[in-house]
Order: sequence, then C-alpha cells, then structure tokens
Amino acid sequence: MTTKRFWCRDCGEDAAEDCVDSGHSVCSLRQHRSEQAAPKLQRLDKVATSAREVVKALLDAKGVLEAQLEQWRGRLRHVEEAKKELWEAAMDCRDLEEPALEEGLEQLLQDATTLLQAKCQLQLQVDSPCSTWKGQLQVAAPGSRRSLLCPLMLQMHQDWNLTKIFRPEECMHVLKLSQQTEHTQELDEALQNPGLDKVRKLRGLYCREQPNWSVVLLKRVASRVEWLSLWSAVREHLDVIRDMPALRCLHVHLRQVQNAPDLPLQLQELQVVNITEEHLQSVQRMPRLRKLVLNWYRHGALDVAFPPLPMDHCGLRWLSVYLQPASTVLSLAKAHAATLQELRILCASEGDDPWHFKDLAEGLRQCGLVALRRVVLIRGPAPGYPDRKLPHKTQSCKRQKKSIWDKLLVTDSEKPVRVVKVMCEECDKCPAFPPLGDFTWKDD
Repeated sequence: MTTKRFWCRDCGEDAAEDCVDSGHSVCSLRQHRSEQAAPKLQRLDKVATSAREVVKALLDAKGVLEAQLEQWRGRLRHVEEAKKELWEAAMDCRDLEEPALEEGLEQLLQDATTLLQAKCQLQLQVDSPCSTWKGQLQVAAPGSRRSLLCPLMLQMHQDWNLTKIFRPEECMHVLKLSQQTEHTQELDEALQNPGLDKVRKLRGLYCREQPNWSVVLLKRVASRVEWLSLWSAVREHLDVIRDMPALRCLHVHLRQVQNAPDLPLQLQELQVVNITEEHLQSVQRMPRLRKLVLNWYRHGALDVAFPPLPMDHCGLRWLSVYLQPASTVLSLAKAHAATLQELRILCASEGDDPWHFKDLAEGLRQCGLVALRRVVLIRGPAPGYPDRKLPHKTQSCKRQKKSIWDKLLVTDSEKPVRVVKVMCEECDKCPAFPPLGDFTWKDD
C-alpha cells in the first residue's frame, strides 16, 4: 500500500503537517510533477508539430518527383518504341515514316534538357528565434544526377509558375518604328533584318499607320514568336496570329473586326481590348490558358453564358474583366471556380448605373470560388464618365467590400477558415496585375 505524498510549494520540499497548519500552498506530488513537465511537454508538442509538417512536405515533394519519374519513364518507353519501329522498317526496306510521337513530347524534352543544363541557383534565408541563416542551393554540374532542383524546377515549369526571360537578341520593340506615317528606309531595313529570325518577343506593334508593313513583319516572326503585343489590329493581322505555332502570351487591341478568326488555342495568357464575342467564346477551348484580361466590348453589354470547362482545361488563375452585365463575369468566374485565385472586376460602388452590380456579392458566393484568394474592384478607366472613373465614394465602397468579404467567408469544421482579401483599386494599395508573361503570385 503506497502512501499519498504531498508537496509544499512554499518550502520547496515534501509537505509536512506543519506546512498544512501554517497555511502553506500544498498540492499532490503528481500535480507538482505535472506542472514541472508542462513547459517541456509544450516544447515537445511544438517540435512534434513542426516535424509532422516537414514529413508532410517531404511526402508531397516525393509525390511530385514520383509523378515526374513515372511520366518521363512512360515517355521514354514511347520514344524507344518509336525508334524500334523505325529501325525495323528500315531493315524490312519499308517506307520510312516519322514516328508519331505523343503530342507535346518534343517540347517537354527540350524543356527538360534546358533545365538540366541551366545554371540554376536558389537563395534562401531562414529566420530562427536566435539567429538568421542565409545560403545558396546550386544545381550541380550539367549532367549530374545528385540535385533535386532540376525535377522540381521542371515541375514548376509545367505548372507555369516560372517567368520566361528572353535574351536581348530575342526581343524587338517596334512602337516608334510602327508609328511612322510615311514610308522610310528604316521600315524596309527592319523587314530585311536577319535578326528577325531570332525574335521570340515582339513588343509594341502599332498597326494603324502601316497595316501592310505590320502584316509582313508578323509573317517574318510568325514561326518563332512566343510573346506578342500589338494595337489597332484588323482581320489581316489576326489571320497571321491565328497560325503562330509557338505563341504563348498575347496582348491585342482590336479595331472593327467582323467574323474574327480564331486565336491560337495553345495560349497561356490572353489580354484583349475591344473583345469580340467569338474570342470570348473561344477562351474555354484554350486548355493551357491561365491568365485572361477582357477589356471592353464596343456594343455595350455582352451577355454570354459559359459552359463547364472541358476535362483537359487547366483553369484560369488570374481573371480581369471590364465587361457588363455581371452575369457574364460571374458565369466565366464560375466556370473556373476550381482554380481561380485572383478576380478583378470593373464596377461602380453605387448608383443606378449599369456598371453598379447590386447583387455582386451574392453572385460571387454562388460561384463556389474555392481557390479564390483576392478580389480587386476596379473603378476605371471607363470611357464616357467624368475623369474616366465610375461612380464611387468611400462609404459605399466600404459597404460593397464588406458585403463581398462577408459572402465569401467560408468556414468548415474540418478545414481552416478561408478568408478572401477584398480590395478597391481606388481606395487600397493593391498589388499590380502580373505583366504579360509573368505567372508568379504576389501577395503584396
């Protein structure tokens, strides 16, 4: 039979009868030991939580790498089978046909080779309670198999989380050149420049003054250009753009275009000023489109209902819309609800103006925007309005933002509370919309 022991907090030792008689603070020895252990247990719990998060992160990374490995093993088998078929055809004296490689395989192989041979470096800074550590992670020599950075970088590339940097010789800025109203030798020399064979980024093409010259320039770079911005485009320019096989990022300002031809379906980013209904409908057929800006429709309201996304569509991450009615904006957002992280909407904060979407908050709630992180309300530019700004005042803006924030606030007993940041471009300091070709998320 054990004797129950007590502890005197005042004396710091086992309690005696005198401790009780003197009114000292007395507790059971078990409680005393539990109080002693509590800080250590809290620290162990904190370390255990961090360790679990590290294990989860490593398992996630393992899953990514294993998926990459399985993907590339499958593609390697496909290439080897194609090689075998081609060799057997040669041995049997049959007609030689180019193997039917899986769509996109050659591009993926080129991307992998580029990443494996690149000089890739990551700079890290880790802040701990007592010190700050800085260091660099650098990919080993080309061909080395000891670095994890290459497959991780390849995964980022395939997820479009990287921004492509073009070399100087691959870039051409033609705004001043294309704005010339008279024929000059400079215009002729530009078309004959052998450097056009290297151009992958063509910026600032203004088609109004020299429309035919602009068509010829577009044809000269059509097979290679990946990044293109142009203004005052008409059908002849769109006919060339439609057949650009490498184009990924496009900003186009349209003039009057009837029965507009399709835009390239492989686009990853599209910015259109004076959108046509044909182009608006086509965005659902662009499986790699991640960023979309729709700016103005010449004929007022553009009422379009969007069907669900096809299975092979990656879904938009950024969407900026300068259109009415609200139903068109909401229908497009709902179609991309699973992936959309940032939504920018041109709207007024008050009044009976068509740009004041009175049921916007409830409409956004019904879209089921499970990935949404930020909503930015845009107040202009708006042609035909004083100072090109839509009706907007501080108090009505606060009410509008609060209503949207409240409707998008989601609680789930099994998941953390999801809070969407709602901002006004006029009242708040908003992050800039990523420039053309930039697919990196910015919180500030």
